[in-house]
Amino acid sequence: MKSHGHPAIWRRTAAVVLSFTLLFPPASSSIAAVAADTESARIEEVMNLLQQNHVANPNPERLADVAIQSMVQSLNDPYTVYFSAEELKKFEGSLQNNYVGVGIRVLEQPDGVYVSEVFDGPAQKAGMQVDDMITAVNGEPVTGLNIDEVTNKIIGPEGTPVSVTVQRGAQRVVLEMTRQTIQLPVVTHKKFDPGIGYIRVTSFSSDADELTAAQLAELKQSGINSLILDLRYNPGGIVDTAVNMARLFVKEGILIHTKDKDNVDHPVKFADGTTQPFPVYILVNEYSASASEVLTGALQDYNAAAKVIGMKTYGKGSVQTLFPLTGGGALKITIEEYLTPNMRKVNNVGIAPDIEVDGEVPQLVTALQQAGIGKVSLVVDERGVKVNGIAVDDEMNVVRENGVYIPSRVLSALLGGTIAWNEQAQAIDLAAAGAAHTFQQATGDLLLKDGISYVNMANVSASFPQLQWSDNEGQLALTVS
Repeated sequence: MKSHGHPAIWRRTAAVVLSFTLLFPPASSSIAAVAADTESARIEEVMNLLQQNHVANPNPERLADVAIQSMVQSLNDPYTVYFSAEELKKFEGSLQNNYVGVGIRVLEQPDGVYVSEVFDGPAQKAGMQVDDMITAVNGEPVTGLNIDEVTNKIIGPEGTPVSVTVQRGAQRVVLEMTRQTIQLPVVTHKKFDPGIGYIRVTSFSSDADELTAAQLAELKQSGINSLILDLRYNPGGIVDTAVNMARLFVKEGILIHTKDKDNVDHPVKFADGTTQPFPVYILVNEYSASASEVLTGALQDYNAAAKVIGMKTYGKGSVQTLFPLTGGGALKITIEEYLTPNMRKVNNVGIAPDIEVDGEVPQLVTALQQAGIGKVSLVVDERGVKVNGIAVDDEMNVVRENGVYIPSRVLSALLGGTIAWNEQAQAIDLAAAGAAHTFQQATGDLLLKDGISYVNMANVSASFPQLQWSDNEGQLALTVS
């Protein structure tokens, strides 16, 4: 099955745009206004000489940008960044999960790129629908283009027109739209029976705390007895948002200890919080960074989360502040390193999970099992993945080559078992519920592809009868009870 879910693509893109940010509120412009001194006078003298005498007739604004970039780069700190006025606008937009486009999420399938979700925006107003297949943009066919190439044709400057042609069954529809700033949902929630709440937070934007509180209240009103808080692919955001998120689970305390250039600790404290009457399970992975690590580390230290599940987090343990520049733009400067409430180091270390699980679907399945779910069913087709009938963002690849193969980690998670690589036999050893089986390459039971091991489903049921499966017309169904 060749299926590339766009949700994972934009999650990873957001992580790059935000550059794993933990941001204190912007500093006032007066702080950034530095009085001229000997060094600044020397820099100004060189710039004036170049501007007045160099044969290239250099642009003074360009010279200033280059000088600033050189100073910033000399620090060898990827989180201290100079933003021009335009770059600053984009960065501030990324903090709020904003982008300029028409308001759709797309999915790549073998025969083309389909609309998988329509948000409030131009596309919705124009009448675009889920499952529309995009066939042309501005009259130019997109046949043969991949998902990124199609997306790049649709996005563009704010206020500019774009025409998107879609195939809807036998009908060809041309939709005329004007690009605008779109805010992707930062917080989403679902409910799995029996009474398992699920909240996914994709960034710590200025309103993520309020949205999380509101959606948590909605889940509690519907009746839940456990909560999964999903921070995977969350690259961070604003410190104040992390503080307010912590208040949802801890009454009072220290969110983080911070150490400045003089090694002075300025702890970030909070009060007036609450606790929840059920266990909380936090999902993290190697792309969970900054504010995600702040919240995860604090809940671990205060024992407010029963378990952290997934992979070790990114390890971005520094704090930045935006300093506006008088001529426009800003400097984002690393001002402190932070540690967890129990003084655990995060920078270049990360937060270790209580239960290590690799892979999107295995992580979610493990969290659901820990949260109390008894029977787990997976349905995987070209539209994506459903867990117990509920569509999820997580991706799972299925290989159909002389059989049906699924990732060994998915199989292990479904069975609640363990897997280990058997170097001598070039095989995977899987143990679950008192049974064990070895899947070997030599016998065709195991397939290694792109660094992932896949298990042939043909011989699974004999060893693990608690697993039922079927594969019909490209739809794989797996159930464990």
